Amino acid sequence: MLDPSNIPPVEDTEILTRYVLQSRHFRNDKTARPELFIPHPRQDLSVTRHRDATENELWQVGKNVAQKREKNLYGRFDIQTKDCKINPLSVEAKPLDDNPNHADITGWPSSKQDQKELALKIAASKSISKFISPS
Repeated sequence: MLDPSNIPPVEDTEILTRYVLQSRHFRNDKTARPELFIPHPRQDLSVTRHRDATENELWQVGKNVAQKREKNLYGRFDIQTKDCKINPLSVEAKPLDDNPNHADITGWPSSKQDQKELALKIAASKSISKFISPS
């Protein structure tokens, strides 16, 4: 994981993880549904950076998130930062006490329709991975 005392800005080539806590956020063919990438209830969309993290650390963060929200951890989708930076969106490092690799996709419009259009583009990105199950 990143050193909490030295958090660098998020680079376009970094891989981000979006944890799947609801089965309706992925299809039977294990592709992401756009709803996974719509911020709710917050204004920003939480993701975790892969930078300096092991697979075990990434999964532990996902388990912690699921436990806090009293949800199941179904898996995750990984995507390149550059594919989340669709105008007007940006990706900002937002470390948390229990996750120094936390980041937010910010700049979401207030209109749900506009949010859905952006989420569709992210979900359709060529860099997005297929659904990855927890080990």
